[in-house]
Amino acid sequence: ILYNGGFMLDEQIDRIIAKFKGKGGDDEAECILIDNNADRKEGYVSVWGCNHNIAKIANRCRKDIIRIDENCDGVSLYIKRKAFRGVVYAFRNTKD
Repeated sequence: ILYNGGFMLDEQIDRIIAKFKGKGGDDEAECILIDNNADRKEGYVSVWGCNHNIAKIANRCRKDIIRIDENCDGVSLYIKRKAFRGVVYAFRNTKD
């Protein structure tokens, strides 16, 4: 895994933010968080997306992005675990 610190990765992050900022996507647009034991041992989580959420994550976590994989459908960001709160924090208690 190549850690952030290179000019090329910063350029790629800027390009991803510009490409996906404000993009709602179609009915199939989604973001997928991958938090598994093997990646946990390696010290990262990954998220795949094809809409504005991936731009927001890239902007928010840019100093902790260690790898980026792009294809015609979307982008995978590999992010240091220290920037990840945990999947349980995506949910809140409701009063209903």
